[in-house]
Amino acid sequence: MFEEYLQDSNEFLSIAEEAFKASNEREARRYYRASVFYSAGAIEAFVNYIADSFTQAESLTAHETAFLNDKRLIFSIDRGLNERTEYHSIDDKLRLLLNRFVPDFDFSSRIWSSFMQFKNFRDLLVHPRQADDKTEIIEYQKKVQAGLSSIIELMNCVSNGIFKKPLRRQLLDLIP
Repeated sequence: MFEEYLQDSNEFLSIAEEAFKASNEREARRYYRASVFYSAGAIEAFVNYIADSFTQAESLTAHETAFLNDKRLIFSIDRGLNERTEYHSIDDKLRLLLNRFVPDFDFSSRIWSSFMQFKNFRDLLVHPRQADDKTEIIEYQKKVQAGLSSIIELMNCVSNGIFKKPLRRQLLDLIP
């Protein structure tokens, strides 16, 4: 699913850029936002795919698997070990995976910084505090391009660390 979301995000980015060139700001914003939502969905789907893989393989600790699956393990004398739903942010899940499988990953790198800026931008779009979108079109273009790029690069880094192979070439070619 994450591959299709990346392709969809790239397609919406292309449509947005065409609308931007045609000076159709309303349409450009619409498609930039769609690109943001699909790229954010792609990284979520990617991490969920990895979490599901580890759950099936039982190759991580129970606590790590629970964390990736938005659970928390609770032990009580009366009921033993139980799981409770507990939301964990995508950046925390990525930190866990990167720390575990790419121990030399630099969290002060351009990739991580761009991802976090993109995540904050996505959060502003999902949870708006203003009645109108005041973001300049050129700002959309920069943030969406940088965000999609950082997401694909992070996925590739995680893929190399866990699976010992990069993402498929057709996905890497989507980097703007």
